[in-house]
Amino acid sequence: MNTLKTNAVLQNGKYCIEGVLGQGGFGITYLASQVALNRKVTIKEFFMKEVNGRDNTSVTSGSTSRDGLFEYYREKFEREARNLSTLQHKNIVRVLESFQANGTVYYAMEYISGQSLDSVIIKSPHHCLDVATALGYTQQLGSALSFMHSKGMLHLDVKPANAMVKDDGTVVLIDFGLSKQYAANGEPESSTKVGAGTPGYAPLEQASY
Repeated sequence: MNTLKTNAVLQNGKYCIEGVLGQGGFGITYLASQVALNRKVTIKEFFMKEVNGRDNTSVTSGSTSRDGLFEYYREKFEREARNLSTLQHKNIVRVLESFQANGTVYYAMEYISGQSLDSVIIKSPHHCLDVATALGYTQQLGSALSFMHSKGMLHLDVKPANAMVKDDGTVVLIDFGLSKQYAANGEPESSTKVGAGTPGYAPLEQASY
């Protein structure tokens, strides 16, 4: 895995990388500490697995041979961070800040102590939640989505793996990589395509939008 090493620092020592939480096709998520406040945070780094490499801490790009894909999707990543930072809701992961470093873009988020809703379901008896628990989680996620929609934003990848359950039972919606902002007239903020989402969760019409 081509990632930042443990103890690497960002923002002039403001954040210190503690480990890797996961990597997808367009980003790497790290566990980090915010040194001055002595608290854990999550940091997402824009890193295209099929395009980027790494020279020490710096992200290198082969985008000149890939029709500028890195620059195109990096801009989308930056919009994702800006849009997410406007969503202040207890059931939506909170963005602390975004910044550029190492030839790419990062944003820092609150660290959510708990486990994914997917894991909660798998660990439940017969891999099923009881009705009261399922309704409680659904109501919380519905509240998050309703708030997003009131701000003209769609998540477009809602599934149990993209929801975290805190130790106190609060459910938090995460992973806004496919999210899209819309203007008051219903027009999308950018010309980027709507992602197909996850088969089995995303509506069929989303794949052919």
